[in-house]
Amino acid sequence: MFKIYWTGSHNEACSQDEDLLSKALEVVKAKRDAGYAFVTMVSEDPRQVGKPGVDAVVDGKTPDGHDYDWSKADRAGKPRKHDKIVVIKDH
Repeated sequence: MFKIYWTGSHNEACSQDEDLLSKALEVVKAKRDAGYAFVTMVSEDPRQVGKPGVDAVVDGKTPDGHDYDWSKADRAGKPRKHDKIVVIKDH
């Protein structure tokens, strides 16, 4: 299920439910094209099992055996070994 939210013409909160992603995207586009503000869409996958993301890391491995080396500290700061560095110089 997909829920579309937008702000109405009198600044009221409005919403609409759609079952299909394609239909939900059409509604979002129509609302934006019509000039409505704060148009957004959310969804919840009823087939999802467990929490989203990695919920268990043991000895640096995810439950399926892949290496897990993400850390919040690495999101910003110095480049990692395989990062591509682009330098643009003024002429």
